[in-house]
Amino acid sequence: ASQTPKERLMQRTLVVLLLMLFPCSLFAQEQATAKRRLKIGLALEGGGALGLAHIGVLEWFEKNHVPVDYVAGTSMGGLMGGMYAIGKSPAELRTLMLTVSKKWDGIIGPTPYGALSFRRKEDLRAYPNAIVLGLRGGTTLPAGLSAGHQISLIIDKETLPYSGIASFDELPIAFRCVATNLVTSDEKDFQDGPLADALRATMSLPGVFTPAKIGDAIYVDGGLVNNLPTNVVRRMGADIVIAVHLKTSTPEAKNIRSLVDVLGQTVDVVVTNNEKKGLEDADIVISADLAGYTLADYKAAETIMNRGLEAAEEKARLLETYRLPDTDWEEYRREREARVKTAAPTPQFVKVTGTYPDAVAQLERSLQNFAGRPLDTKKLEGALTRLTGVGKYDRAGYRIVQVDGREGLLVTVEETAYAPPMIQPGFEMDGSESGDVNFTLGARLTFMDVGGYRAEWRTDFLFGSTYGAHSEYYRPLTAGSRWFLAPEGAASISTFKIYQKNDPLAIYGVDRANIGASVGYAFNRFAEVRVGYDAGWLKSKLRIGTQQFPAVNGRTGAARLRFLFDGSDDPVIPRRGVQMETNFHWFDTSPGAAEAFPVMDARVGYFQPIAHPASLFAISSGGTTFGRQATGTPQFFLGGPERLGSYGLNELRGNQYFLFRGGYLHDLLLLPPFAGKRVFVIGEYELAKMYGFPTAAKLPNDFAAGIVAETVVGPLFFGGSIGDSGHKKWFFQLGRVF
Repeated sequence: ASQTPKERLMQRTLVVLLLMLFPCSLFAQEQATAKRRLKIGLALEGGGALGLAHIGVLEWFEKNHVPVDYVAGTSMGGLMGGMYAIGKSPAELRTLMLTVSKKWDGIIGPTPYGALSFRRKEDLRAYPNAIVLGLRGGTTLPAGLSAGHQISLIIDKETLPYSGIASFDELPIAFRCVATNLVTSDEKDFQDGPLADALRATMSLPGVFTPAKIGDAIYVDGGLVNNLPTNVVRRMGADIVIAVHLKTSTPEAKNIRSLVDVLGQTVDVVVTNNEKKGLEDADIVISADLAGYTLADYKAAETIMNRGLEAAEEKARLLETYRLPDTDWEEYRREREARVKTAAPTPQFVKVTGTYPDAVAQLERSLQNFAGRPLDTKKLEGALTRLTGVGKYDRAGYRIVQVDGREGLLVTVEETAYAPPMIQPGFEMDGSESGDVNFTLGARLTFMDVGGYRAEWRTDFLFGSTYGAHSEYYRPLTAGSRWFLAPEGAASISTFKIYQKNDPLAIYGVDRANIGASVGYAFNRFAEVRVGYDAGWLKSKLRIGTQQFPAVNGRTGAARLRFLFDGSDDPVIPRRGVQMETNFHWFDTSPGAAEAFPVMDARVGYFQPIAHPASLFAISSGGTTFGRQATGTPQFFLGGPERLGSYGLNELRGNQYFLFRGGYLHDLLLLPPFAGKRVFVIGEYELAKMYGFPTAAKLPNDFAAGIVAETVVGPLFFGGSIGDSGHKKWFFQLGRVF
């Protein structure tokens, strides 16, 4: 139907009014849009030590009032982003990571020697190398150079107040981190769950740290799938995505030669390709120039942090577009700080998980002192580190949980995946006589919790210059008792060589077998005392050369007492601490002996650092039969490495002696992690006396010097010694140095 003039007029009036109102509506929308601040998200790239550059970038953002609403990161980028997201300031992060970087070698290393249980210390003294093979489900090597226990404790401590959050959006800054699921080959973007677990997963660098196991999944570093997670930040809701890229040198073809080089560069290709996608998705890229540095350069931490600060400054004109006025910045900070949690609640109970019920009960009992009082994280971390020193657990972590309205401490232990049982190989080579090198291959097989909690069955095997076996069953009287029983048995076939200077005098064949039992008391992880009795058989017969002492063949029987204290800091090359050992035997029968006789020997070592690369040591040892001479065979011998090195092997013999060694150690260089630890220069003076044995010098003595390398297969020494009355030699050895 056609419109009337009145209807057309009303329609036109309405259109005019709408056209008049439209600009007002647009203006109101523009005002609303102007009031809404663009949300800024930060994507932090992974890169090991190179990721410390993120701290410098964050310092620039804070100083120039550029807000961060979302942060996501991978590997070290995830760790730095997570620490920033929970409220740590860039200044606090710089202080924390400079401290961590200075002791990085210790952080990624095994449990410190001082924190090991007494029996694990014995293992490392007997087999001084870094090789441990697991036998659980087949012969297996560890899944990484480090279990990551120490870095996990740092993460647990910093994230403790946030143990109860339901989502990472509840943090002062919304956060995500990326890991790689080895089971499904998928990317995992952590957005909830225990924050500490997520941070451990994102930085579990394959080969360096063992993977993080969460539920049925196994996670490693997220750099394999998304090393620069700009897409994750975008999904979080960021309007502007800023990527922090860690720019490194392009490798030269001539430097890609070894298997390690090829494998490393292969991983770099995978990571670099997924980084390109991350760079494409960014609105702004801050590129830190880190050419010449590697992911292991923690010693250059401060320089790397400053490179991040410089990179942000280079983008200052662009970044300052998002700078907030002072009043808006203060409001942003207040809102962020209002969500910061700094204190953890006092735990009302302690719960342990991750192992079998008997162990859980004992561990909960040992940790009960941490319930009902403010949590002392330093003491707790010490206790958890000592748990890893038992040899059954890779890691032990902690967080706060709530059960039935009560808040308590949850300790999670992670059992070693490949052991026990475990086997520790040992290698010993004696090149003290250049024309007669001796080599022995050994192995220690250990079963734990055999027949009860803390009980162990330990067996040694020897092949080469010595063939033999020794087996001991160690059984505490109760699960928590310091008292223990230790029945044992051993048998061996070996050669015993005697040299005069560099000339061979005699080679004896020595066969022995014995069984025995001890009762002992473990004072702590440093000291133990045992008393027991051994019965056995000894046969010693001259094979080659001139007779130096009579051949013997017969039964042996001896009561024995041993005290051992090890307060040193390393089983191979101690730099600090004290070692003491005393043994007393009363032989009621021994082949060739005219009567019963006592034998006592003792050794004390003191080690003291005098500067960062240098330390001194003094070691005194001695033995006596308290004047009894009719012992059948000499009880003590001197000559050879560690026992008057310039003299021939076992050149001096008798029933009473003393030996003093004093010297200097200087730290020379650091070996790659796969090759060992350190290389030292050593110089020492030795002074000795074997009573009743004629020598040209009243007090035999010598000077020795050489190079000692803590290799992955054991300490390797090469050097020489020059002594009195024409004694001198060059020699090498693989095995114990102290």
